[in-house]
Amino acid sequence: MSDHALLRYCPDLLAYNRRKTREVLVGKVGIGGGNPIRVQSMITSDTRDTPACVAEVLQLAEAGCEIVRITAQTKIYAANLENIAREVRAAGCDVPLVADIHFKPDAALEAAKWVEKVRVNPGNYADKKKFEIREYSDEQYAEELERIREEFAPLVDLCKSLGRAMRIGTNHGSLSDRIMNRYGDSPLGMVESALEFARIAREMDYHNFVFSMKASNPKVMIEAGDEQAV
Repeated sequence: MSDHALLRYCPDLLAYNRRKTREVLVGKVGIGGGNPIRVQSMITSDTRDTPACVAEVLQLAEAGCEIVRITAQTKIYAANLENIAREVRAAGCDVPLVADIHFKPDAALEAAKWVEKVRVNPGNYADKKKFEIREYSDEQYAEELERIREEFAPLVDLCKSLGRAMRIGTNHGSLSDRIMNRYGDSPLGMVESALEFARIAREMDYHNFVFSMKASNPKVMIEAGDEQAV
């Protein structure tokens, strides 16, 4: 990589400068702003197995983990977060819990009742992957964005009212057909996928969210993060 390319990601090779960001509170744990990088991990037990999940959360917290993520594939899994959260708190542990949501808006709405943060993927929260190739007119694209708003707004409302945080996490491997057809399989598509959801949240005066960009190719991930930060 040339020096010019390096400087795109690192303005000064000899001095560290942290970008200014808004602090987002996950329970009582701050992310961004002037906070240190937080230690986060994810449990592996079946979310329906309350004792096993609680034991893992407590072990992670004892090891120094500051935020713990739990998968919630469906509404049934998400509903058991109530029991997990209650027993974790009863054990004297206040580590914030995060629900990892895939595909199911109803699971996200259920999870937000019980945990401090909800993670959604814009590529599959309101869209189903069909691998269709089509051209969207501006009017059709706007109609799709309105449909997404209808799906996403209830979660924003709930998180805002309960003081929950949200992670809008784009995955390069699961961009929606709509994004793929307009922006291609690209870092820009990853960024725009996240920003579509962020614009809805901000228009609803909800700002307690963070972004994440994930790709198997590190160069794609770095470029997406760089584009998003501009």
